[in-house]
Amino acid sequence: MKAVFDRQELLSAIAPAAGISQTKNTFAAVDGLLFECPPNPKFGEYDTDRDDLCRISAFDLEKGLRISVPCAVEEQGMAVLNTVKILQIVRALPNGKITVDVNERGRAAVSGGSFRFEITASPGSDFPAMPMFIGDRVWHISEGTLKFLLSKTVYAVGQNDPRAALNGALIRIRDGVMTVVGSDGFRISTAKTALAQENTPIPDGEMIVPGKFLGELLRLLGDSDDGVTMLLGRKHVIFTVGEIRFFTRLLDTEYIAYEQFLRVTAKTEVTVSRELLLNAVESASIVTEDKLGGSGKTYIKLDITKDGIDLSSVSSGGSVSGNVPADVTGQDITIAFTCRYLLDALRAVPETCDTLRILLNSPGTGIMIEPADGGDFADFILPYRMGK
Repeated sequence: MKAVFDRQELLSAIAPAAGISQTKNTFAAVDGLLFECPPNPKFGEYDTDRDDLCRISAFDLEKGLRISVPCAVEEQGMAVLNTVKILQIVRALPNGKITVDVNERGRAAVSGGSFRFEITASPGSDFPAMPMFIGDRVWHISEGTLKFLLSKTVYAVGQNDPRAALNGALIRIRDGVMTVVGSDGFRISTAKTALAQENTPIPDGEMIVPGKFLGELLRLLGDSDDGVTMLLGRKHVIFTVGEIRFFTRLLDTEYIAYEQFLRVTAKTEVTVSRELLLNAVESASIVTEDKLGGSGKTYIKLDITKDGIDLSSVSSGGSVSGNVPADVTGQDITIAFTCRYLLDALRAVPETCDTLRILLNSPGTGIMIEPADGGDFADFILPYRMGK
């Protein structure tokens, strides 16, 4: 295999695949990128008749990425190149033309300008077969909107939780509205948007997508109105972002009944400036997150009265107290939270939201944070039990 690429185009193609590389995987071919010049039918049908493209694929048996990049194919073939090494080499080479030449002995020469690298290549036939990009339901959404939904929810998804569903985010489409939900069992974050109505009805659907995959997808998304296509298969979901096809195996389980937690019966309602409350909690985190002081993760206490919100925290590394003006109706209440959870929720609130409404019931039950004037996102957080 021998092909000549433009450095910038090749770098733009392989950089997103870096997150797919699995260094701990015992399957060597999975640790690399498959270069196909031209594409091989074993790894999926080609969607164009152009012969000046190289298809590059990454796959870790759970999630994968596929993209085509223009090139001059001088010798047909396919090979697997180590993801980290080829990425580092392309980054190191000067702008201009880059030649990738893989010989029959499994050596790949990568050259550009006055530099030449040589690395080991694996046979392309060793690369695992990827799932077919077929499905029975398709949705379209803009990059900016999908980025908004994920940025407001993915942070709350669990990591390595024994409850499989909490390691992913729920994406639910009903009656033309897409809702994304993330939870780690201590907090729930939701965001939703109405999908644009096209000539055909918008199908309903529901899937649990691994949080780690969504974190990688979020890095691919911009703020533009360019369209993203979601294709739901039997076990996979495929996102097409520009020229990139990014896919993952779905979590085969049922999601938690999150909606019941969002029905907070409020005995106390607080209306407060998002900016003032965020600044106060960020200040408190200096003490609550002071690992050098030996405090670990100290809780932050909120005393909510008609005079506003009094915040305080004490740790072995210091203490903090302050007041945030707020309109409070209902009963006075003292409640505490893990500072990081409260801070994450406030940081996820869009800057366009000036005023928040916080609904509380008792010191032992969760609270709801939402826009004071209504909106498409909400956060539910369980309190820290100070008696522990």
